[in-house]
This record gives sequence, structure tokens and C-alpha cells, in this order.
Amino acid sequence: MTMTEHMSTLEATWLSVSEFTQVAGLQKTDVVSLVEVGVLKPMGQSLGDWTFDNQAMVLARRLRRIREDLELDLDVHALALGFRLLERISELESALNRAQVAQLQDRG
Repeated sequence: MTMTEHMSTLEATWLSVSEFTQVAGLQKTDVVSLVEVGVLKPMGQSLGDWTFDNQAMVLARRLRRIREDLELDLDVHALALGFRLLERISELESALNRAQVAQLQDRG
């Protein structure tokens, strides 16, 4: 299987709420809270119809890992806020790196 075929397979994977909670290692209440605060964005209008893609899975696993690695007993809202801040820092670092590369190219 080529990388493109593999990526297409990954992109096509959608999990129900129960499948998602099992694979992500989160409680259903945590998933609902993450959707309520806008961190996870499922397809479907109601809890019974929700499906999650691989991007949501990666995000959920990161959140779980942050909670476990730091041995935090935070509620999902605090965890989501922390994650959003880390994501924003990452975005700003990327923008700074791009600006520095552009500046170096302008000099050369």
C-alpha cells in the first residue's frame, strides 16, 4: 500500500461515540464536555449520531496523554483550555520560524 492509499484509508475512518471513547481512552462524559467546549467537532447533530475522524482521535489521545503524563486531576474544561494554549503557542512558533526563514532568504 502506498502512502497516499494509506492516508486515504485513514481519512475515511469514522468512529461512533462508543468506539471513539474506547480507542481514545476517554470517558463518554469527557467526550461530551470536549464537544461542548468546541475542542472536538463530531459529524452529526446529536450524541447518538456523532462520529469522529482520525484528527479528533489524535487530539483526544494528546489530551489523555497530557492528563496522564502530568498526573493531573483536571476537569475536561481546564484540560481543553491548556491544550488550546499549547496549540496556539505551536502556531505562533511556526509563524515565527516562517518569518525568520523569509528574512534570511531576503538577505541572501
